[in-house]
Amino acid sequence: MSAPKAGKPGKHRTTPGRRARRAAVLAAAALVTALVATTLMGNQTPATAGQPETASAADDGGNTFYGSDQEVISLLERTAPLNQREAVQGYPALGQDRRGVTREDVEKVYRLDDALRDVKSRLGRGWDVPPGTEIDIRRNSGDDQEPWLEGMNAQHYCGKDDADGSDCGFVGVLDQKYPTVQSTAEVTGKAKLTYKTQATVGRDTGRTKGWSAGGKLTTTIKPKAPGPDTGAEFNFTYSESVTTTNKWTSMAEQDTEIDVPDGTVGWLDGRANAGGYKGFIIYRIHLFPADGKPKQKIVAIPARVLIQAPGKSAPMTWVKRDSKK
Repeated sequence: MSAPKAGKPGKHRTTPGRRARRAAVLAAAALVTALVATTLMGNQTPATAGQPETASAADDGGNTFYGSDQEVISLLERTAPLNQREAVQGYPALGQDRRGVTREDVEKVYRLDDALRDVKSRLGRGWDVPPGTEIDIRRNSGDDQEPWLEGMNAQHYCGKDDADGSDCGFVGVLDQKYPTVQSTAEVTGKAKLTYKTQATVGRDTGRTKGWSAGGKLTTTIKPKAPGPDTGAEFNFTYSESVTTTNKWTSMAEQDTEIDVPDGTVGWLDGRANAGGYKGFIIYRIHLFPADGKPKQKIVAIPARVLIQAPGKSAPMTWVKRDSKK
């Protein structure tokens, strides 16, 4: 068989067009292989139907540890972002810090003038404050009795029978990011432990309609292996804000493994996907007494309220922590 002439393709020679098509086929095959491998990797731990995203900070099944609180906060700022300012419609009966907050505490970070502007912009135009309106600022969060209405405090006033939440609310600025709710005991490495974690959201279906929307979260953490440590349960309440787009939903029980390296101390840190907001409970009163002289005022009570991350349906994130021995 004679050799092919120069410049013309022979029987066993590939043309530039053929080479290009073959390269395209090989590239496509490689892409399909990569996609199949990725899919198989992603399907190793399928999510439970109807459940929110996983609570693990290391979703890839790795053993990523976080040393400082700031590292944890930086992680959660990406996965469960919080707004710097928030507003709650209705009285924040859920998530309110009962340890006591003073006016001085609040005004270090949030002035009343700013709060009144935020009430108008975030809770609606009906919160315009006419010139000359009395502003009744209380000393602390416990100073909530209403002298104009004998025997009634702010919570009772906002929850009265004809209340719809439009006369009461809360506005505040972010004061604490992602508080620790539960954590395990510290374990000295080298050690490998598995914990069962769960978070259950309970909603108060009998909630007074003049109060904020929100719920009660119950979290549990316990070792998977039987032993003297039977685990612990903790619960707290929280409010939803006017910016909430994904309400918290219960998280199914799941196993979280912690593999503590030698030379370190490790533990599991349960963080609420929420923030503590310091600000004012604001409500307004319009009275029409028998003498025919109507009167009105705006009341501002210092407060601190736990508010869920507005776009995150998972209420908790369990983070693996470590420190050097």
